[in-house]
Amino acid sequence: MSIQQTNAVQQFNPAAPDAHEEAVALEGLDHIFKWASEVVAEGSEDNRAKLAKEKRIRRQVLEMVQKYREQQILAKANEENAYLQRRVIALLQKLSEVLEENTQVKQIVVNQYWQLSRVPAMERELREYKSKECERDAAVTERKYLMTALAKLKVERDYLEDVANVNETENARLARMLNETKADLETLKSRRWYSPIVDLFKVK
Repeated sequence: MSIQQTNAVQQFNPAAPDAHEEAVALEGLDHIFKWASEVVAEGSEDNRAKLAKEKRIRRQVLEMVQKYREQQILAKANEENAYLQRRVIALLQKLSEVLEENTQVKQIVVNQYWQLSRVPAMERELREYKSKECERDAAVTERKYLMTALAKLKVERDYLEDVANVNETENARLARMLNETKADLETLKSRRWYSPIVDLFKVK
């Protein structure tokens, strides 16, 4: 590459594209070709060499512009790709969170289903418990009634024992009186008609 081409490449540095970007967008590449023609015109070559050099420079400029545009497109594509990758990562994270939430919801649903499946058994146990509770209350009430009746029976038994003791005492007294009466009767039967007179004399 000649010194003039090197200068042209250095002057058209892609590192500073902002100076030409607006002109390229508005006027195309005419100003670049004009600038390349001016660079070529600085030499002392003949017209054929000048045209050949101008064509070569034009081609190089086009290649540089095309390369610059490709770099811009590639940079933009890379930027979009990075953005899409970030979006994909964010979506994957969100998807992971949603899947985790779904797993938790499924676990909750399973637990609730299991709890609901136990409801009939729990209702049956509750009915049995209420029935046993009623039976227990009835048993307590009956026990209280029986204890009251037993207390009454004890009172009546004590009364009957007292009555029996009194009857026994009275029977013993009556039996003693009966025995005494029998003895007196036997004594009276064994006496003769003159016994009272004999007794009078015995007393004197």
